[in-house]
Amino acid sequence: MAQLIAHQDSSARTPGVPGVIFRLRQVWAWLRRAVELSRQRRALYRLDEGALHDLGLSRADAWQEADKPFWRQPAEEGRRRSC
Repeated sequence: MAQLIAHQDSSARTPGVPGVIFRLRQVWAWLRRAVELSRQRRALYRLDEGALHDLGLSRADAWQEADKPFWRQPAEEGRRRSC
């Protein structure tokens, strides 16, 4: 018995202009979050011992957080741990 193979139109695989714009917005939002997170991590590292103690953090905790690269964002870390 012969099977019919449906060929997809090549345009169905390309995202088109709306898909590209959507993806660019996602990238832009991710970059903004990454820059803000990097700024917050540097600020955390600059806190004095008293402020860190008030937050329940040690200097080592602040250093560990500040040492993370900007592309490592908390939501990504959570997904990575659950695997």
